Amino acid sequence: MHSIAVEFDTLSPGRRWIGSVFPAALMALLVTGAANGAEPATTTENVARLIGATTTVIEVSTGLLLPARVDTGATSCSIHCEKFVIKGAVEDPKDNVGKPVRFLVKNKEGKAEWMESKIVDHVIIRTSEREDERYKVRLKLRWEDMEKKVLVTLNDREKMKYPLLLGRNFLRDDFLVNVGLEANK
Repeated sequence: MHSIAVEFDTLSPGRRWIGSVFPAALMALLVTGAANGAEPATTTENVARLIGATTTVIEVSTGLLLPARVDTGATSCSIHCEKFVIKGAVEDPKDNVGKPVRFLVKNKEGKAEWMESKIVDHVIIRTSEREDERYKVRLKLRWEDMEKKVLVTLNDREKMKYPLLLGRNFLRDDFLVNVGLEANK
C-alpha cells in the first residue's frame, strides 16, 4: 500500500480543500476496496460494518427479532426481561452465578420467548437515575450476516422504546456507528 503526503502550507488557498478532502475520499475508497478493484468484503474479512443508531437484531436461539438502540457509551448489551427463573436459586445473587436461568423476553410487537442460559456474572450497573443489580448471561445475537456471542444484562426495559441495547461488547472491532443511517440501512 502506498502512502500519500500533502504539505498543507504549500497549497494555494483555492486548493487547500484538496488537502483535506482528497485524503478522506481516498481512505474511503481503500476501506471499501474500490481503489484496487477488489470485491466487496465478505464476512470472513475483518472489515468494519456501518450500523445506525437504531437497528433490528435477531436472538439466534429463538429467532426473536428485537429492535435495538446502539449505545457506544454502554460497556455491554442489555435486554428487556419480563421475568426470570433461576434453577436452585439462593438469596445472595453472587451465589447464583453459574446456575441455569430461564428468562422471558418480549419484543415490541408483543411476541414473547423463553430463553435459557447460565448466569455468568452479577453486576452493579450505574444508570442516570440509580445503581441497579443485574445478572449477566451469554447470548448469540445476529445483525445481518454478523453473529456474536456476547454478555447481556437482564433488565426491566419495559419503559424503554427498544427492548435491546447494543453496547460496546457487541460493536467492538466489527462496527462503526453512523447515527445518520436509518434502521438496517
